[in-house]
Amino acid sequence: MALNNIRFVLGQGGLGRPLPGQDYISGLVFYSATLPSGFSTTNRIKQFFSVQDAENAGILADYNDETQATGTYTVTAVGTNGNTVTLAVTEPSGKVVLGTYTKTAAESAVGDVATAIGAAINAGTQSHGYTATVAAAVVTIKARKGLGVFLNSGTPLTATVVGTIAGTIAQFTGGVASLQAVWHYHIAEYFRIQPQGNLFVGFFAVPGSYTFSEIITLQNYANGAIRQVGIYKDGAAFSAADITAIHNVCNTLVSQHKELIALYAADMAAVTDISTIADLSVLNANLCSAIISQDGAALGAQLFAAYGKSITTLGAALGAVALAKVSESIAWVQKFNISNGTECDTLAFANGKLFSDASVTDNLLSALQDKRYIFLRKFVGYAGSFFNENSSAIATTSDYAYISDNRTIQKATRGVYVSLVPVLNSPITLNADGTLADTVITYLETEAERNLAQMVRDGELSAEQVVVNPTQNILQTGLLVITVNLVPIGTARNIQVNIGFNVSIS
Repeated sequence: MALNNIRFVLGQGGLGRPLPGQDYISGLVFYSATLPSGFSTTNRIKQFFSVQDAENAGILADYNDETQATGTYTVTAVGTNGNTVTLAVTEPSGKVVLGTYTKTAAESAVGDVATAIGAAINAGTQSHGYTATVAAAVVTIKARKGLGVFLNSGTPLTATVVGTIAGTIAQFTGGVASLQAVWHYHIAEYFRIQPQGNLFVGFFAVPGSYTFSEIITLQNYANGAIRQVGIYKDGAAFSAADITAIHNVCNTLVSQHKELIALYAADMAAVTDISTIADLSVLNANLCSAIISQDGAALGAQLFAAYGKSITTLGAALGAVALAKVSESIAWVQKFNISNGTECDTLAFANGKLFSDASVTDNLLSALQDKRYIFLRKFVGYAGSFFNENSSAIATTSDYAYISDNRTIQKATRGVYVSLVPVLNSPITLNADGTLADTVITYLETEAERNLAQMVRDGELSAEQVVVNPTQNILQTGLLVITVNLVPIGTARNIQVNIGFNVSIS
């Protein structure tokens, strides 16, 4: 046995050093009229390699951009010695007691009682976060940070009186949620799932109508390096038309050899019945996928209550795509547990409906999957939370029905493009009969498959084949046709186990 000592185990991944290749390079599009301190109207995009980078650019989770709601308790009767008043607030997680005041002989006027109640509240500020100020008989209570708009509705402020002390309540108003906390959440979730990520974040003006041309701006800023982009549209409701528009923008970038796929998340807070959302399988938008899940009990749920708009799991989904090989489904259970035991452990939809609700049945989940939506799910007896699929907004019969299909073909086309660019406008030697020379065919096939062969070695393709027809008439057309055949990696979407008793096993 070694001598007693202090030993160090070196951690890995905390610095966010970039990975080889570019498959993990991602983008996030936010829309806002206000910008973090590190951004400006002439400097809307920044590249981050860690959460710390984002915080250094002013995207903070300290809620300093929040307007805290205020409510009042006005004392109208002094009561008698020994009477008590307990003020409490009902928050998303339950009731919080702000303080209890007990009347003494020292308080002979309503203003004295109000001052004492304010002092009782402030004595507990360190634990509950609320503060009080007093003017005459009015106690003004400022909410703790992080509650945003939640206290603006209903009757969260209550007073429990024992005795003849009396007062009137004016419920909380004026709360405005922190936007930075929401942005920080998605960025932090991205890096939680892919600690070595590379993330371009853009803040753009809220448009009168959404065309999503900002994706092009972001991709051009990154010199075409972004492979997957998330779009967080919190300023307006979810729309299937958005998905087609996003696909069209991404398709424009394909023609410019700047291929990428998109994940779309928008506000669904007003959707009372999640089963009524549009069927995306009827679209032809394979370059876009819709994220409709949300954390149900941790930070994501708190932000949803504070903001009043869908938060979604966009950041986590984007991180999962960035972590995956291009051929891998983000629904792979063994590799992609989206819960850390707290965040995303309790599941909800982006309208706030918890999966524990009786209305969320297996039939509903199956119907939503058939509609090509991406959300989180659980497996009985297996800890964690996992995406149901990696569907794109197109029919399941399409060759490009899944994110992995599109990422694989995009990586292949990028690779072939890079290999063949040097050949463009090059001389092509012909045989006497006008057919392509064998040396030319060998050269073209070798160059075209150079990066494809690497994909096979990396387990991103099962097989590849490049074919050049020697009889094509390049002299007449000036067109050189190269055929590339790819065999993708399969996905075990369903597993059937035949099991039963047998009298003998041989």
